[in-house]
Amino acid sequence: MWEEEWTLREKKLAAAVGGLILLFIGVIIYFWTSDKPAEPAMTPYRPPADTAQAKEKKEKEKEEQPKELVVDVKGEVKQPGVYRFSPEDRVAEAVRKAGGPKKKADMERVNLAQPLSDGMALYIPAEGEEIPESIGEATDAGKSGESGDAPAIDVNTATLEELQELNGIGPSKAEAIISYREENGPFTSVDQLTEVSGIGEKTLEQLREQVKVN
Repeated sequence: MWEEEWTLREKKLAAAVGGLILLFIGVIIYFWTSDKPAEPAMTPYRPPADTAQAKEKKEKEKEEQPKELVVDVKGEVKQPGVYRFSPEDRVAEAVRKAGGPKKKADMERVNLAQPLSDGMALYIPAEGEEIPESIGEATDAGKSGESGDAPAIDVNTATLEELQELNGIGPSKAEAIISYREENGPFTSVDQLTEVSGIGEKTLEQLREQVKVN
């Protein structure tokens, strides 16, 4: 038995064939893997600008809204006194919580659908009664806690005490109004009050008929 020996030429040829085979396999693997579609990159969702602004505004108004309202219920109710309410409660809930109206209460002059505000003095009048100027009544005009004929307060000149007479304005908001006008100059419109910390659109609507800008 004899052992066959490869010549140098045969060895080179075998090496070349082996290289071609490896190259062919590599090409097949490349095209096989390149046929698979690339997975799209995940990008974070960003809401439209107007939606984001509306959400931010809603959250701001929610933060400005007091978590609890304290209202002084007076006049022709069975249990006058100071009561606590949720921000969404109305005059009807205040009357109910105070035991309901007395028989001589003039409920035709009371706007039961009016929203309550923090620090509000709700006066339920008797039939034919003249409302005390210092108290006022819950009328259809929505001026609970003030006289229906009371002049509007100028927010550019009002004192701390005068500002606190407004519905929904306590000591902290009154101080914020004064600080704002000292830092930014006089108010040019009533709508500018929303730029004051703690005053949102809801509070502004309660103030609109009570204030003015000169």
